[in-house]
Amino acid sequence: MSELQASDLALFWAGVIALAIIVYVILDGFDLGVGILFGSTADEARRVSMMNSIAPFWDGNETWLVIVGAGLFATFPTVYAVFLGAFYIPVLLLLLGLIFRGVAFEFRYRSQRLRWLWDGGFCIGSIVVAFVQGAAVGAMMRGIAVADGQYSGGSFDWLHPFAVLTGIGLVFGYALLGAGWLVLKSDGALRDWAYARIGWLVAIVFVIIAAAFAIVL
Repeated sequence: MSELQASDLALFWAGVIALAIIVYVILDGFDLGVGILFGSTADEARRVSMMNSIAPFWDGNETWLVIVGAGLFATFPTVYAVFLGAFYIPVLLLLLGLIFRGVAFEFRYRSQRLRWLWDGGFCIGSIVVAFVQGAAVGAMMRGIAVADGQYSGGSFDWLHPFAVLTGIGLVFGYALLGAGWLVLKSDGALRDWAYARIGWLVAIVFVIIAAAFAIVL
Protein backbone atom coordinates (compact mmCIF):
# COMPACT_ATOMS: atom_id res chain seq x y z
CA MET A 1 0.00 0.00 0.00
CA SER A 2 1.41 3.39 -0.97
CA GLU A 3 1.92 6.20 1.51
CA LEU A 4 -0.96 8.13 -0.03
CA GLN A 5 -3.29 5.16 0.25
CA ALA A 6 -2.32 4.57 3.88
CA SER A 7 -2.93 8.23 4.65
CA ASP A 8 -6.32 8.13 2.97
CA LEU A 9 -7.27 4.99 4.88
CA ALA A 10 -6.26 6.55 8.19
CA LEU A 11 -8.27 9.67 7.35
CA PHE A 12 -11.27 7.53 6.40
CA TRP A 13 -11.21 5.62 9.68
CA ALA A 14 -10.69 8.80 11.67
CA GLY A 15 -13.85 10.13 10.01
CA VAL A 16 -15.75 6.92 10.78
CA ILE A 17 -14.71 7.05 14.44
CA ALA A 18 -15.58 10.75 14.70
CA LEU A 19 -19.00 10.10 13.15
CA ALA A 20 -19.61 7.18 15.52
CA ILE A 21 -18.76 9.42 18.50
CA ILE A 22 -21.18 12.12 17.32
CA VAL A 23 -23.98 9.62 16.72
CA TYR A 24 -23.32 7.99 20.10
CA VAL A 25 -23.45 11.31 21.96
CA ILE A 26 -26.76 12.19 20.32
CA LEU A 27 -28.45 8.79 20.60
CA ASP A 28 -27.14 7.55 23.93
CA GLY A 29 -27.14 11.13 25.23
CA PHE A 30 -30.93 11.32 25.42
CA ASP A 31 -30.97 7.76 26.77
CA LEU A 32 -28.56 8.62 29.59
CA GLY A 33 -30.32 11.95 30.08
CA VAL A 34 -33.63 10.23 30.79
CA GLY A 35 -31.80 8.03 33.30
CA ILE A 36 -30.32 11.10 35.00
CA LEU A 37 -33.73 12.81 35.16
CA PHE A 38 -35.26 9.55 36.38
CA GLY A 39 -33.87 10.16 39.86
CA SER A 40 -35.45 13.61 40.12
CA THR A 41 -39.00 12.31 40.35
CA ALA A 42 -40.65 9.88 42.75
CA ASP A 43 -43.87 9.55 40.76
CA GLU A 44 -44.13 5.92 39.66
CA ALA A 45 -46.39 6.60 36.67
CA ARG A 46 -43.94 9.23 35.43
CA ARG A 47 -41.01 6.87 35.91
CA VAL A 48 -42.76 4.11 33.97
CA SER A 49 -43.49 6.51 31.11
CA MET A 50 -39.86 7.65 31.09
CA MET A 51 -38.66 4.05 30.94
CA ASN A 52 -41.10 3.18 28.17
CA SER A 53 -39.94 6.14 26.06
CA ILE A 54 -36.40 4.74 25.78
CA ALA A 55 -37.08 0.99 26.06
CA PRO A 56 -37.06 0.31 22.28
CA PHE A 57 -33.78 2.17 21.74
CA TRP A 58 -31.49 2.09 24.76
CA ASP A 59 -29.97 -1.34 24.19
CA GLY A 60 -28.73 -0.54 20.69
CA ASN A 61 -27.38 2.93 21.37
CA GLU A 62 -24.23 1.59 23.06
CA THR A 63 -23.35 -0.16 19.79
CA TRP A 64 -21.81 3.09 18.59
CA LEU A 65 -19.48 3.07 21.59
CA VAL A 66 -18.33 -0.43 20.60
CA ILE A 67 -17.62 0.83 17.08
CA VAL A 68 -15.45 3.62 18.52
CA GLY A 69 -13.45 1.21 20.68
CA ALA A 70 -13.05 -1.41 17.95
CA GLY A 71 -12.13 1.24 15.39
CA LEU A 72 -9.41 2.69 17.62
CA PHE A 73 -8.03 -0.76 18.43
CA ALA A 74 -7.93 -1.89 14.80
CA THR A 75 -6.74 1.26 13.04
CA PHE A 76 -4.95 3.37 15.66
CA PRO A 77 -3.45 0.86 18.14
CA THR A 78 -0.97 3.38 19.58
CA VAL A 79 -3.77 5.85 20.31
CA TYR A 80 -5.82 3.01 21.80
CA ALA A 81 -2.94 1.96 24.08
CA VAL A 82 -2.23 5.53 25.23
CA PHE A 83 -5.92 6.18 25.82
CA LEU A 84 -6.38 3.05 27.94
CA GLY A 85 -3.23 3.82 29.90
CA ALA A 86 -4.42 7.34 30.66
CA PHE A 87 -8.07 6.51 31.27
CA TYR A 88 -8.01 3.00 32.69
CA ILE A 89 -10.03 4.01 35.76
CA PRO A 90 -12.63 6.08 33.84
CA VAL A 91 -13.08 3.26 31.31
CA LEU A 92 -13.57 0.77 34.16
CA LEU A 93 -16.13 3.08 35.80
CA LEU A 94 -17.83 3.52 32.43
CA LEU A 95 -18.19 -0.23 31.94
CA LEU A 96 -19.43 -0.76 35.50
CA GLY A 97 -21.95 2.05 35.07
CA LEU A 98 -23.24 0.64 31.79
CA ILE A 99 -23.53 -2.87 33.24
CA PHE A 100 -25.27 -1.79 36.44
CA ARG A 101 -27.55 0.53 34.48
CA GLY A 102 -28.55 -2.25 32.10
CA VAL A 103 -29.18 -4.71 34.92
CA ALA A 104 -31.25 -2.13 36.80
CA PHE A 105 -33.31 -1.38 33.69
CA GLU A 106 -34.30 -5.03 33.29
CA PHE A 107 -34.75 -5.98 36.95
CA ARG A 108 -36.91 -3.06 38.08
CA TYR A 109 -39.86 -4.74 36.33
CA ARG A 110 -39.16 -8.10 37.97
CA SER A 111 -38.68 -7.16 41.61
CA GLN A 112 -41.24 -5.08 43.47
CA ARG A 113 -39.42 -5.49 46.79
CA LEU A 114 -36.07 -4.20 45.51
CA ARG A 115 -37.42 -1.73 42.98
CA TRP A 116 -35.90 1.14 44.99
CA LEU A 117 -32.46 -0.43 44.49
CA TRP A 118 -32.86 -0.83 40.73
CA ASP A 119 -34.30 2.67 40.38
CA GLY A 120 -31.30 4.08 42.22
CA GLY A 121 -28.92 1.95 40.17
CA PHE A 122 -30.44 3.12 36.90
CA CYS A 123 -30.05 6.78 37.86
CA ILE A 124 -26.60 6.47 39.46
CA GLY A 125 -25.31 4.34 36.59
CA SER A 126 -26.45 6.98 34.10
CA ILE A 127 -24.74 9.76 36.09
CA VAL A 128 -21.49 7.79 36.40
CA VAL A 129 -21.37 7.01 32.66
CA ALA A 130 -22.04 10.63 31.72
CA PHE A 131 -19.54 12.02 34.22
CA VAL A 132 -16.60 9.82 33.23
CA GLN A 133 -17.20 10.51 29.54
CA GLY A 134 -17.14 14.25 30.16
CA ALA A 135 -14.15 14.04 32.49
CA ALA A 136 -12.19 12.02 29.91
CA VAL A 137 -12.94 14.62 27.23
CA GLY A 138 -11.82 17.40 29.57
CA ALA A 139 -8.61 15.56 30.41
CA MET A 140 -7.84 15.04 26.71
CA MET A 141 -8.41 18.74 26.07
CA ARG A 142 -5.78 19.52 28.72
CA GLY A 143 -3.35 17.06 27.18
CA ILE A 144 -1.98 13.62 28.00
CA ALA A 145 1.60 12.90 29.07
CA VAL A 146 3.17 10.62 26.44
CA ALA A 147 6.76 9.39 26.17
CA ASP A 148 8.07 6.94 23.56
CA GLY A 149 4.57 6.20 22.35
CA GLN A 150 3.30 5.24 25.81
CA TYR A 151 1.34 7.00 28.51
CA SER A 152 3.75 8.40 31.10
CA GLY A 153 1.39 10.08 33.57
CA GLY A 154 -0.30 8.92 36.76
CA SER A 155 -3.51 6.98 37.26
CA PHE A 156 -5.42 10.03 38.51
CA ASP A 157 -4.01 12.73 36.22
CA TRP A 158 -7.38 12.83 34.48
CA LEU A 159 -9.06 14.00 37.70
CA HIS A 160 -8.28 17.70 37.24
CA PRO A 161 -10.71 20.53 38.21
CA PHE A 162 -11.26 21.30 34.53
CA ALA A 163 -12.02 17.63 33.80
CA VAL A 164 -14.37 17.47 36.79
CA LEU A 165 -16.23 20.51 35.44
CA THR A 166 -16.53 19.01 31.96
CA GLY A 167 -17.78 15.78 33.55
CA ILE A 168 -20.45 17.64 35.52
CA GLY A 169 -21.26 19.69 32.44
CA LEU A 170 -21.88 16.56 30.37
CA VAL A 171 -24.16 15.16 33.09
CA PHE A 172 -26.37 18.24 32.83
CA GLY A 173 -25.94 18.32 29.04
CA TYR A 174 -27.23 14.77 28.75
CA ALA A 175 -30.06 15.64 31.15
CA LEU A 176 -30.96 18.47 28.77
CA LEU A 177 -31.00 16.02 25.84
CA GLY A 178 -33.17 13.69 27.91
CA ALA A 179 -35.63 16.47 28.71
CA GLY A 180 -35.83 17.36 25.02
CA TRP A 181 -36.46 13.71 24.18
CA LEU A 182 -39.31 13.51 26.70
CA VAL A 183 -40.86 16.69 25.30
CA LEU A 184 -40.81 15.14 21.81
CA LYS A 185 -41.91 11.63 22.76
CA SER A 186 -44.45 12.21 25.52
CA ASP A 187 -47.56 14.26 26.17
CA GLY A 188 -49.63 15.52 29.06
CA ALA A 189 -48.12 15.85 32.51
CA LEU A 190 -44.79 14.21 31.63
CA ARG A 191 -44.26 16.54 28.68
CA ASP A 192 -44.99 19.58 30.85
CA TRP A 193 -42.70 18.25 33.58
CA ALA A 194 -39.81 17.78 31.14
CA TYR A 195 -40.41 21.11 29.41
CA ALA A 196 -40.26 22.93 32.76
CA ARG A 197 -36.74 21.60 33.33
CA ILE A 198 -35.22 22.65 30.03
CA GLY A 199 -34.73 26.29 31.04
CA TRP A 200 -32.75 25.69 34.20
CA LEU A 201 -30.75 22.88 32.60
CA VAL A 202 -29.66 25.26 29.83
CA ALA A 203 -28.70 27.84 32.46
CA ILE A 204 -26.64 25.32 34.44
CA VAL A 205 -24.82 24.10 31.32
CA PHE A 206 -23.89 27.67 30.36
CA VAL A 207 -22.64 28.41 33.89
CA ILE A 208 -20.45 25.29 33.84
CA ILE A 209 -19.07 26.17 30.40
CA ALA A 210 -18.22 29.67 31.66
CA ALA A 211 -16.53 28.22 34.75
CA ALA A 212 -14.51 25.80 32.60
CA PHE A 213 -13.32 28.65 30.37
CA ALA A 214 -12.38 30.63 33.48
CA ILE A 215 -10.15 27.77 34.64
CA VAL A 216 -8.49 27.46 31.23
CA LEU A 217 -7.91 31.19 30.86
